[in-house]
Amino acid sequence: MRYLFLLLLISLSCWGLTLPLDAMQQGFLFWRNQGVQLTGILALALMGALMLMATRPAWLEQRLGGLDHLYQLHKWSGITAGSMVLLHWLLTKSPRWLVDWGLLELGPRPAGAHVPDVWRGIAKEVGEYCFYAMILFMIVSLVKVLPYGRFRQIHKVGAVLFLLAAFHSIYLLPDATRWTPFGLLTLIAGVLGSLAALWSLFGLIGRPRRYPGQIIEIREHDGNVLELEVVLPTDFQDEYLPGQFALLTLHKEEGSHPFTIVREDVQNGSIIFAIKALGDYTRQLIGQVQEGDEVTVEGPYGRFVLPESGGQEYWIAGGIGITPFLAWLEGLVAEGYHRPGAHLYYCVNNRQEILFAERLQQLSKQTGVKVTIVDRETDGFLDPSRLDIDEDTRLWFCGPKGMRDMLLKHVPASQLHYEQFDFR
Repeated sequence: MRYLFLLLLISLSCWGLTLPLDAMQQGFLFWRNQGVQLTGILALALMGALMLMATRPAWLEQRLGGLDHLYQLHKWSGITAGSMVLLHWLLTKSPRWLVDWGLLELGPRPAGAHVPDVWRGIAKEVGEYCFYAMILFMIVSLVKVLPYGRFRQIHKVGAVLFLLAAFHSIYLLPDATRWTPFGLLTLIAGVLGSLAALWSLFGLIGRPRRYPGQIIEIREHDGNVLELEVVLPTDFQDEYLPGQFALLTLHKEEGSHPFTIVREDVQNGSIIFAIKALGDYTRQLIGQVQEGDEVTVEGPYGRFVLPESGGQEYWIAGGIGITPFLAWLEGLVAEGYHRPGAHLYYCVNNRQEILFAERLQQLSKQTGVKVTIVDRETDGFLDPSRLDIDEDTRLWFCGPKGMRDMLLKHVPASQLHYEQFDFR
């Protein structure tokens, strides 16, 4: 979250540098106007950053340590931006309300204070309607009541709203502050955010990392898991590291979904996805996809990749969270490596939920990684006290958020590595 605080600090500094020397002697209306400007620049800078993050730039994903961290930063930046938009609107309306309540008296406007400007009125109206649309848009985004496909389509409205907000902010910049740090930050945030918004509206997000593919085999497993083998250009495999995921588009109207790659087949030039029926869309996939279907794969993404070997380490999986560890094991076999210091705990609710049981045992023998299955019905929950943990022990986890929270109560956060995606 340090990047969020850094952006807020930069915005606050640019605003502070623009304040006049006699600011502390000014009255209510002066500081109300400064509050409008401050909340406006904070909102615009945050929304510009949101537009940039929405393009999923590879350099930023790598800098943040994975797409999951990028999504978390996107989420909290959006919440903060919404708060600034609300404060901006409240400050804009405050003089009118205070006059109506008899708490403020406004003197006559100085002659020639405002030159009639039709576009200025339009910019103000745009800001007004943009505020209501943004609040509604953010509520829909946070509540998540819409199906993913419809939510993805509505989410593009955010790009349009930003373009309107940028026009509102840049056009209403006072001439006195246009070339100050405050004005320059407004222009930079507006222009860069607008370019990112247009990139989104023209459907260019992720294009440099998109690859055409074809389903060559479909395999069904117990536990409502579907394996799709997709043949792809070799460029994708050159970039792929075991444990990464990709955005798979099976139906254009639904859009892309993130799925872990459990294995790559170098001889076939293919990768294998494991998809568990967890949501409305994934539950309907069986019967809706066929061998020979054309698909699009974007990626690879993620930094939950096979680490360098180094002493005692635990891999802890819950449910479908076994897939990245399965990919790690497959990667070790492909490279001919052993990992005797690693111990994989695979936690399931019952024996029927165990996925890839035979393959896990084979990979365990080939790699030297010890595999222990923890069945909640017979063994109870995984007891972290069973783990021999010291300050040098490394742990990796993939699974439900509740299980992760339980581990964090017993394991130092600095030693537990995980991606911040929630399994539902």
